Amino acid sequence: MKKKNISRYLLILLSFLISMSFTPEPVNVVGKVTFPLGNVLVLNKGETRFRKATFNMPLNTGDKIETKKQSRCELTYNDGSVVRIDEQSIYTVEQAQFSESQKQVESKLSIGKLWANVKKLVRSNDSWKLKSPVAVVAVRGTIYRMNAGADSATQVLVYEGNVAVSPAAPSSAQPGMGTAPGPPKQVPGPTQVAPPTKVTPEQWFEIIKAQQQIVVRPDGTYAKSDFNMQTDAQLEWVQWNKERDALLKE
Repeated sequence: MKKKNISRYLLILLSFLISMSFTPEPVNVVGKVTFPLGNVLVLNKGETRFRKATFNMPLNTGDKIETKKQSRCELTYNDGSVVRIDEQSIYTVEQAQFSESQKQVESKLSIGKLWANVKKLVRSNDSWKLKSPVAVVAVRGTIYRMNAGADSATQVLVYEGNVAVSPAAPSSAQPGMGTAPGPPKQVPGPTQVAPPTKVTPEQWFEIIKAQQQIVVRPDGTYAKSDFNMQTDAQLEWVQWNKERDALLKE
């Protein structure tokens, strides 16, 4: 009997040690997937396989979200800020931190279309940045959208507040990672845009206000202009986002 009891206790101890060795590392939950529509995939940091997004799936630092054809996804951060990505888009939460003393968010749209409704930042050390392959957008609380084309050209349009746009640091990273994003969808070009300003990427920094847009080209040139809000409001992507934003106020 004693030998049987000893073997039993050793088996229990071994099982406990094995379970401890496979305990997942703590993750930094910074929000959740609040509206996955269609075929939306999530790649967690450190993993190599995507999994299908589900309602209220936790959003973690390092997560990469990819939308396929006829698919969209809404993400809600812990502070209530909302980001939505259209079909055939790739978006990554590069880093995010929410605390009583600081709010820091940095993400990237590698390709596709994005709409952001960012809550107002109240502290001077708070930061909210969105990157594309060629531009960086910094905000203090605003509504804007970004288009990142297959050639990396980036268009930013502002609806409320203002944003600061500057060139992104040079990078050799490719838009795709993990599963292939599929053929990129053409991003509609801007209308009534002034000729590009010929400067090196390190020489410019622009404030874009409501009803203004900026187009940043892969060679570092850019063009800033007003855009027609009435014409813009006819776009289905814009209409859908405004309807979703209206739900936030209810």
